[in-house]
Amino acid sequence: VRLLDPGTQEAIAACGWHRDATCGAKDAPANINDAMVLDFLRFRGNDARNPEVFRDTLRMVREIASDLLARRERYLRDLVEEHGSVHTCAYCNFAVALARNVKESGRQISTSMQVTDGYDMTKTFAKQPMKFEVCEVLRAGGAVAEGHWASVPAAHGWLGSVNQRMAICRNCGFQLGWRYEPAGAPKECASPCCIYTAKPGREYCCSRCRASGPHHHDETDCEKKEAAVPKAPVFWGLIWRHLRERRRPGEHVPEDSDVRRHKETDRNYRRSDVCPDGHKLRCFCTGQGNGGALPFYYICDICDRPARGAEHLWGCGTCDYDMCERCKSRR
Repeated sequence: VRLLDPGTQEAIAACGWHRDATCGAKDAPANINDAMVLDFLRFRGNDARNPEVFRDTLRMVREIASDLLARRERYLRDLVEEHGSVHTCAYCNFAVALARNVKESGRQISTSMQVTDGYDMTKTFAKQPMKFEVCEVLRAGGAVAEGHWASVPAAHGWLGSVNQRMAICRNCGFQLGWRYEPAGAPKECASPCCIYTAKPGREYCCSRCRASGPHHHDETDCEKKEAAVPKAPVFWGLIWRHLRERRRPGEHVPEDSDVRRHKETDRNYRRSDVCPDGHKLRCFCTGQGNGGALPFYYICDICDRPARGAEHLWGCGTCDYDMCERCKSRR
């Protein structure tokens, strides 16, 4: 262990390194903070100088990371060989669900939220409509539910009487969609991450939790009734654009690059509903939470225009291919 002078840049770099490594994960295998930190890593500009205190360990870290990546690919290969096609997280390529567990592939979710535009640094006053094409999945071992339950949006008859929670990738914390569970559960405390139920007729479990957060409870006022575990059956609504289908061992997996992904092929010539490989394009919306991913992730592969907040696009998670509404209408 080596102590660092708090007044130097190296101490600041070490703190940032620790933040990037821990990702703020708590009480779940991964969480949305994990994905947000990865955003900072990806879009923060030029890489900073590595802290000297970690110089001797970088080689070992790279070797471990390479080994873990190889193990994951071997696992995916074995999974595909034994069970057929697998849907993975389009962001980190972690196995989420077997394709045979998809009950219905043509579902749609309509929701709304206030949207922040990262380019203009503005936030909408009114909630903006957001539409997503999703698949109804019976089992998704690579996803985990996070947050308090909420009522499902109106006009979704296929959902029935259920509550919903945010569904995130168990590995990287990227939001994949929603998990649905039977309605009727007691109201949960409105404080983020609080595991207790709210007091009857109130929003919080106690006054201290409301004022100071979920780790501060009034011993005389808080009943500390833990929220019940949802009863089966549960099912998932996963956004197609956030999934990548792995069909066979050793297939090509798209990576980040500056190379345009659009090309005219015999599969997509004069068509606006498929990618160059012939996969169906699915509608999705950018945003920050509530199903939407940050617009910085998406660029129209035809006109090279970056996506904006609350913009609907058509995409293929398998090929990492996207098309804006304007280009879609022109084709």
